[in-house]
Amino acid sequence: MSDDPGREGEGEIAAAADERWPLVALLREHGRGDLKWLGLGSATSAGSQFLSNIDMLIIGLAFDAMFNDEPYALFLVPDAWIPADPAGQLLFTVALLAGIKVIDMGLAIFSLWALFLFGQRTIHRIRVAVYDDVQRLDAGFFDDQRTGEVMSVLNNDVNSLEESLTQGPNLAVFATTTVVSSLLYMLILNWQLALLSLGFVPIIAVVNWWFSRQHEQRNDEVREETGVVNALLETNVSGVSTVKAFGGERYETGRVRDASDAQREASWYAHVVGVLHQPSMRLLAGAAFVLTLFVGTEWVLDERFWLFAGTITAGELIPFLYYTQQLAQPMRFLAWVTGLYKAGKAAAKRVLGLRRLSPPREDGDHVLENPRGAVEFDDVTFGYDADEDTDPVIRDVSVDVEPGETVGLVGHTGAGKSTLLKLLLAYYEPDEGRITVDGHDLQDVSRSSLRQSIGYVRQDPFLFSGTVRENIAYGLDDPADGDSTVTDDEIVAAAREAGAHAFITELDDGYDTEVGQRGTRLSGGQRQRIALARVLLTDPAMFVFDEATSHVDNRTEVLIQRSLDRLTAEKTTFVVAHRLSTVRNADRILVLDDGEIGERGTHDELLERDGTYADLWKVQVGELEAD
Repeated sequence: MSDDPGREGEGEIAAAADERWPLVALLREHGRGDLKWLGLGSATSAGSQFLSNIDMLIIGLAFDAMFNDEPYALFLVPDAWIPADPAGQLLFTVALLAGIKVIDMGLAIFSLWALFLFGQRTIHRIRVAVYDDVQRLDAGFFDDQRTGEVMSVLNNDVNSLEESLTQGPNLAVFATTTVVSSLLYMLILNWQLALLSLGFVPIIAVVNWWFSRQHEQRNDEVREETGVVNALLETNVSGVSTVKAFGGERYETGRVRDASDAQREASWYAHVVGVLHQPSMRLLAGAAFVLTLFVGTEWVLDERFWLFAGTITAGELIPFLYYTQQLAQPMRFLAWVTGLYKAGKAAAKRVLGLRRLSPPREDGDHVLENPRGAVEFDDVTFGYDADEDTDPVIRDVSVDVEPGETVGLVGHTGAGKSTLLKLLLAYYEPDEGRITVDGHDLQDVSRSSLRQSIGYVRQDPFLFSGTVRENIAYGLDDPADGDSTVTDDEIVAAAREAGAHAFITELDDGYDTEVGQRGTRLSGGQRQRIALARVLLTDPAMFVFDEATSHVDNRTEVLIQRSLDRLTAEKTTFVVAHRLSTVRNADRILVLDDGEIGERGTHDELLERDGTYADLWKVQVGELEAD
């Protein structure tokens, strides 16, 4: 391991998104169908806030009319509707406010529902689209990017987007409408005092902008450091047995501590910015309130040395001061909204970056239907780091495989055997040359149809959390609608062919036994046999076995091999093996040496040639010393 894993490629995901407005880009792609709910929710929220904020204006004007004999006039309300006597004015005011509150409640409920619907539907589409993109990325992407960083985007960043999209619009509309309605009502009450109060707005705006910039930068740093920590934890937890075997617990704990310290420091600076943001807004808003209170009271008292003295009444000053406070409240909310926006923007940048960092190649249009299994490698050269000055892993490989032929691939570790099979499965694309199936270049073939035509068993098979039955039937059961195209008898038959039925029936719950995360409740050999049964059940046109029986004992291997020989008799089959007995009966054996085909032929032909294959055979059967 490197001294600082998790930092390789740090920031690459975020840097891959060059959008100036990443949130807008995501909404344009995934929220277009529900923008109507955003519009309706925003409009009704604004209407609700205008109504909610008008009550103090009505109360102030009513008090002046009832106690100071001032005219009782309301815009949009005909004067004839307003009683002349104080008792009637009181009843009218109460009835008017009650009606306004009922309408306000209806608008508020609808707006919250509409904005929540918009946020949830949009984030659902984003989450599914990002996961789908990750699944369709070329295998090379996962060689370069650590799983922890990808999971950080899928979990942390998508969750931040959810918070931004579900809470942000409602808070933004609330804050904006409160400011606009408060300013409007302040201008209606006394435009001179309103202009005086607004003198603080530019100062508040500048301070808010500065804090917002700091908040965005710190949020980006926190997310990058969180990705580093997640990547390190993912790697270490997955390799915990290796860590223990080498006594590396203290070393790994130290690395996690260092990464966590960096994340904690970044979070601390982000927190300091957030802590100072809102109190600063409150301080400036409080200063505006105190000045307004002093000047407004002087004007009510009609002190002649003040310009505009006597232009405001006590009944008007009280709601005016209320609106001054209302004007300050959204400033505090704006800090929250700004934080949500900045966090959402940083998350959107990484989500877009993940989608654009390594875009998958265009899928081919040709669909393989009942392929015969003719495979050709035509001068294929491939390297994992094609852009760097490194030697290729596969060099100038050419081979024609006839339908139904079994080809064994052998060679020393690192010779390129597994890589050759991954090229056939289109996990990677050749740097030079081409690969064809039934004469069709793999670049022109639909990858899904290609992989459905090939049964692939890896040396380290992956089992999903679930039952033995579910793992064997994976790919044939449709989780979307619960339908299954496979019967229990077929599952058992596949398990028998793979040599798995005997041990499965000995498990506590048989085929309904939970295998645990990644199949950890089963041994390596048991996992391998279940994976083999899973492939046999699909009855593919071709088979690819990459050390498919490496974890089973010799007796079990013989039984499984007999089944495989019968099942693959008329199907094209590629077998990678270190145990040469596995490929002894192959129609052709390719001996790879440093990415090239050094020898080819049948088992007997290669023994007669007395080359690399013969040496490997002698080592395994114990004849080397005898020679």
